[in-house]
Amino acid sequence: MTTAEKTVRCPFCREEIIPGALICKHCGSPLKMPKAKKKRSFWLDTYMLGVYSGVILMILLVILYNKIF
Repeated sequence: MTTAEKTVRCPFCREEIIPGALICKHCGSPLKMPKAKKKRSFWLDTYMLGVYSGVILMILLVILYNKIF
């Protein structure tokens, strides 16, 4: 393999760079941004658990109320 086959061109300045580079060494443009893993919030999880529990409780109460009266 020659050097030209091991390189790619920067989409901004069109200079040759190595594949997998995060920043172009010629123009400094970001090429690939590493994806950050989203962290779920503990409070959001407990809030949604409360919402779902409340909805299920209300449905059960409506069913129970309709059977009694």
